[in-house]
Amino acid sequence: MEKYIIFCGYVGLKGSLKIIESRYDELVRYFNKIYLDSVACHIRDRGYYGRYLSPINNDRPDIKPVDIDSIFASFIGNIEDVTQGGILDTLYNFAMSHRCGFEIEMKKIPAVQICIEICEYFGLNIYRLLTDGKLIMTDDPIADCKYLNDKGISAEIIGRLSKGLDKAIVDKEVTEYVNRPTEDEIFKVIKHERENIIGN
Repeated sequence: MEKYIIFCGYVGLKGSLKIIESRYDELVRYFNKIYLDSVACHIRDRGYYGRYLSPINNDRPDIKPVDIDSIFASFIGNIEDVTQGGILDTLYNFAMSHRCGFEIEMKKIPAVQICIEICEYFGLNIYRLLTDGKLIMTDDPIADCKYLNDKGISAEIIGRLSKGLDKAIVDKEVTEYVNRPTEDEIFKVIKHERENIIGN
């Protein structure tokens, strides 16, 4: 039976918070302060997984922080933590350890706009940036996404596993392939306190 990939959380959100904390004085000269502070406010009020509330146009449901551990405890099968190296490193390592491939659509991976802009500012790949998220491999992605969304979790179907070994990004004009893991993008901006950055 075909397995689909669900991503829960927001790509690069944790890394973006660390960058904002480290380079705030520089970034606040370039970005609107309310817009910039919305990252920390969202994480404080909704965690890394809760639906994003825009500081400009609050048109999302008001949902309390989610109890991640209890919600994911009900899932059977493969659940992978996305952490250092971001979503691409996690997918690559999963595929290598299970001797399979995958096809993903980057445009379907949830991201917060200010995090995208921060990565553009520093020239970082948000998909290889420190992330607090989870990947679920499932044969019933629609039902699982509905369950997670109803619990207040940002969850999107981003692709599927494949029997071959290719690790492909298929929503580009030309199919691209995911390379082996590299150092987390955050270290291009923050070059000290490596353990504290990743661990907290």
